[in-house]
Amino acid sequence: MSLEITFTGKNSQIGEYIKGDYNFLSYDLMSPETWTPLLKSDVVFLLLPKHKDTLAMTKKFIVSAMNSNIKQIIKIGSLGPWRLVHNQIDKFILESGIAYTSFDIAPLMNNIFTEQYTKEDKTLLDYRDNASAPYLDPVCLASAIEKSFGNEEHYNKNYKCTGDTQYTMTDVKDILIEKGYPVQQIKDTTNNKLHKLTDSNPDSIMMGHIGDRYKTEGWFPSISDDLKDYFGLEGRSLEQFITEDQHIFEQRLENDNCL
Repeated sequence: MSLEITFTGKNSQIGEYIKGDYNFLSYDLMSPETWTPLLKSDVVFLLLPKHKDTLAMTKKFIVSAMNSNIKQIIKIGSLGPWRLVHNQIDKFILESGIAYTSFDIAPLMNNIFTEQYTKEDKTLLDYRDNASAPYLDPVCLASAIEKSFGNEEHYNKNYKCTGDTQYTMTDVKDILIEKGYPVQQIKDTTNNKLHKLTDSNPDSIMMGHIGDRYKTEGWFPSISDDLKDYFGLEGRSLEQFITEDQHIFEQRLENDNCL
């Protein structure tokens, strides 16, 4: 029997690498009136925003899902401070009786071009104080997500998803320059990141905890073999990724004047 699979976030950094024939729907977690199409599916890939109300609204969605067709919820978790929120979400889904699969990820390689590098001022933003991170190939992650759809072997599992090489921002800068992307400066935005985490909801104890954890731990995940061990997947190096996906970045440069 075929499953009705719905994927939210087609235009996200993950969605653009999902190639299967699925229902691609837009929804707003903060607006329950947009949930109806999702609740008709068997499997839902749920893209969750970083928002002060994410935990509360996700719980409301799960309660709605308990009285729907949904059999499995697949989501992107975090190996950084946001895991405090995701741990609670995973526990709530498990207690609901709905199966879940969470891919808890290191920073994605394409984050460099969507969030950190701007060609206009030749600046690379660093929100980890030059600490290393095992950047994750989004193609590898997308393949794992698709392998998990409706697959009971992956029910109620959390997978740590990382690349197999640690890169500092200095390493990233050197690689970008080697590949023809000029970088004149690395701008440390660690304090700005912390400020956004704590001030986005001044009344929330959870957000305060996240800010504290970011300050003490940052987002510095260790290397994991979960994608290789459980899905038989090996991602590309950052150098390979930039070379092979360069056309995507160049197209964005033309459209947005920003890689």
